Amino acid sequence: MNPTRASAIRSRLALLVLAPLLAAVVLGFAASIRRPTDDDAIGPASILSPWASKRNPLNTYVAKFAWAWTTTLFAAMLLTAIAPPRAVLRYALATLYWLAMTRWFFGPPLFDRLFVRTGGECQVSPAAAQTPYSMSACRAAGGAWAGGHDVSGHCFLLLHSGLFLAEEVLVPLLLLSSSVDRQTHTASPVARWAVVAATLCLVGVWLLMLFFTAKYFHGLDELLSGSLLGVAYWFAVYRMRLLAL
Repeated sequence: MNPTRASAIRSRLALLVLAPLLAAVVLGFAASIRRPTDDDAIGPASILSPWASKRNPLNTYVAKFAWAWTTTLFAAMLLTAIAPPRAVLRYALATLYWLAMTRWFFGPPLFDRLFVRTGGECQVSPAAAQTPYSMSACRAAGGAWAGGHDVSGHCFLLLHSGLFLAEEVLVPLLLLSSSVDRQTHTASPVARWAVVAATLCLVGVWLLMLFFTAKYFHGLDELLSGSLLGVAYWFAVYRMRLLAL
């Protein structure tokens, strides 16, 4: 396949994934404006809809482990195609980006640092030995993480995951018409299409979760910051090619 044509297909496919994911956030926020408040409703939103509860099965078993599912599909792609070493490097950097934002950055992750910088704190019992400075430590101490700018972790992670899967799983497996692709793929077409189908299903789950995240959780500013940071790695690495990867 002509490199120019391959690049055009790559760009279109990524945008075909990005557009619905962002649309889900917008539509979810629009729905949140129209939904009744707890005062107007018969009961709290979590009673009116299971999607308003953080304990719903898709959130508990799928979205909470989004990067693990992403890693699984990326590994499946590696088993069905001969990927260039740079693909593994891009995965490693994408993982470090996720970790720095949400898990650890020489102490609390960047999201938690931003939360505290914008006036947030852990509302914990005065009997606690010290005030926790990360969301995980706060919850472990039985406290409430409140008061600051709470970047939407779901918007960040699901957009980050969806765009990575588009670039590193869907694109390599769908560009099968060129002679180079036919020579470098090692698995049967059935195995490749199974990975493609599983990836599309997962992206579909991300669409659903983004809609309900925007409808029931976070304000507009938190949805925007989460979405922008979710797109940032993809934009820097795949569109701007700042890291020459």
